[in-house]
Amino acid sequence: MIKVELTKNVFNQRGGGLFGLKPIQIVFAVIAMAVGGATVLWLMQYGLSIDLIGWIVFIEMTIIIGLGVVRPGGKNLFSFLLSSLKPDTRYYCREEEEFDNVLL
Repeated sequence: MIKVELTKNVFNQRGGGLFGLKPIQIVFAVIAMAVGGATVLWLMQYGLSIDLIGWIVFIEMTIIIGLGVVRPGGKNLFSFLLSSLKPDTRYYCREEEEFDNVLL
């Protein structure tokens, strides 16, 4: 058996919000449900099949919820995309990552 030492922080962590989701994730889920419901009502006017409407709503809800759940660089995806649109955002590599002997 492998012995693993754990700190008390691991045991004392509490999940946030509803079902362990953070408030921003709950907000994006509510937004996704509202947009999905509006899309269903809007597309049913044109007589599209329920299967096609279901796929469209599923894809758009996945994208909207992904904006709140996916966290590249410690930010949610929406904040990350907004910060990457700024022209002064630069990413530098550390000195030990530079390659001196690169053959072209």
